[in-house]
Formats: sequence, C-alpha cells, structure tokens
Amino acid sequence: MRSALLLGRGGRILGVINWQNAIVLAYFRGNGTKVFPLDFHDFEVRSANKSFKVPSVLILTGKADRHPHADRLSLTRQNVFMRDNFECQWCGKRLTVANRTIDHVYPTARNGTNTWRNVVASCVDCNNEKGMMTGPEYEKVSGKRLRRKPFVPGRETMFRGYLDREGYESWEPYLQKAV
Repeated sequence: MRSALLLGRGGRILGVINWQNAIVLAYFRGNGTKVFPLDFHDFEVRSANKSFKVPSVLILTGKADRHPHADRLSLTRQNVFMRDNFECQWCGKRLTVANRTIDHVYPTARNGTNTWRNVVASCVDCNNEKGMMTGPEYEKVSGKRLRRKPFVPGRETMFRGYLDREGYESWEPYLQKAV
C-alpha cells in the first residue's frame, strides 16, 4: 500500500506517513488535529460497512502543525539509499536488495564516523573491494572516484525519490514547491 505526504501550514513538508495513519487523520480526527486531505490515491479501503478513499496528500492546519520528527532526518540505511538514488557511489551500478550495502568512506575501524558526511550507498562488490581502505586510498588503487561527495540531505531531497514510483504523481507540485 502507498504512503501519504504530510504537509504543514504553507505547504512545508513534514514527512511521509503510512496509509493507515492517513486514514485515521483524514476521517477520524479524534485527537483534535485539524487535517484536510488535498489529494487521494486511486484506490479505497473498506471496513465492515464503509469505504474510504486513501489520502495521498494531507495538510495540517491547526496551531500544532509540526510532525514529531519534522526537523530531524535520521541516518538510516534506507535514507542513505534514497539520498544516493539507489546507485553505488563508486561504480554507478543500480542497487537492488541483493547487492546493496552502506560504505563508510573513512572506515569506523580507522576512526571514521557514522555520519551523513561519511557514508555512501555502495554495491557489495565495491564495498568488498574497498575493504578497510579510506576513500582516497581506494580511489588511488581502483581508479574509481566517488560519484558525489556524501552530504546531509534536506527533507525534500529524500521525498523526491517517491516521484519515480508509480502512484505518487500527485506529490509532484508539493515537492517542486519545496525545492
């Protein structure tokens, strides 16, 4: 099932929520949160006696228009892959579930940090070939260069990846506004 884009006042991107939470916010606002659906996915879910269109984009309009994690972008494997567009940053190969890993440009065993600026998406082959070398050492040995220097992504960078997926076309105007 698809997710929903959650916006704050003025169209600020707050995050992505699962379809179940989107249904609860759009139809059952029991906690007093003022939320309005702006767009819907092209399918419905059914309960025993009702049918609900699944929201694609929601906007919070009350005073508390903040998502609990709106200002923080967690360093997770999935977020690193999304930032790097599911491509190996050493060879450019498209990453799949079977061949993707995270590479520390400066290995943690050699005092590297586990931060956005030190991790990149990598294929298993490049990561194994690099081993305990630092990025610059690996560049000299292999002739490969990082395709893009690791960076701390903005929230809108992360959500742009959804535009390549089927069913998220309705998000485009909101994501384009944010970048």
